[in-house]
Amino acid sequence: MQAVLYFSDKQVREKLFAFVDAAPGLLLVAGVRHGAAMTRPPQAREPFAALEDLFGDVLAQVLVADEGTTEGMWRDPLGDLGDRLYPEDKKSAYAASTGYLLLKGGQPLTVVRKQGGPAADLWFLQEALSRLSPGIPPPDPEKRPGTRRPERAPRTPPRYGPASAREDSPPRSGARGEPPPRSESDDATPPRGRRAVPPPAAAEPEAKDPWVVLGIARGTPRDEARKAFRALIAQYHPDKVAHLAPEFHTLAERRTREIMAAWEALEHDPA
Repeated sequence: MQAVLYFSDKQVREKLFAFVDAAPGLLLVAGVRHGAAMTRPPQAREPFAALEDLFGDVLAQVLVADEGTTEGMWRDPLGDLGDRLYPEDKKSAYAASTGYLLLKGGQPLTVVRKQGGPAADLWFLQEALSRLSPGIPPPDPEKRPGTRRPERAPRTPPRYGPASAREDSPPRSGARGEPPPRSESDDATPPRGRRAVPPPAAAEPEAKDPWVVLGIARGTPRDEARKAFRALIAQYHPDKVAHLAPEFHTLAERRTREIMAAWEALEHDPA
């Protein structure tokens, strides 16, 4: 079973809590980004589709999708769930809100950190699930993400003759007007110094310091930073600026996106 909740739903927090309390078996709760350009629904993306195909008979999923709209930007259902499950442990509450949370009977069992790619996430999720359910086999240890494979021996570079010899020699031809046969050296890397130098990449605009944007001191604990973010984002709630001129609405939306980008940068900061 897969269910998808959306940040734009005013009852998303209550619905999420209800799913967690009602699920009798293993339950996966995870947050996903779901922008307007994403054509596939969250449940059809990986690793969620593979989990449903492989272990859907023993694992239920609730995906909480953030559409990135101003209507849902001030909501944090996953953060609220983490605070509810770990009221005295802010570190565990934050991990539960940002990773793959596995529960049973409404009680948290473990959190699997997101690895940055669906294939790696699936491997670690299956590893965790195999410890929680006898019906789920462990993944292949040889396919563990990050395992180094033996590197191939480097190819012997081809020999290149003088440039004059290559330029003066007549072109080779094949039978019946076909192009000349290709040798191994035709696909080899050209000698050093003859490659085209790519143009320098355009400099990206310097990003604003997220600590400055949120108005907090660098190194502020994550739970305090989240409170500051929530208080700041609430100031630009559409209801707060509804009575102002249209130009203030545009300013509020731009400021909201800036605050959200700052908070997202801090969320992914390993410090």
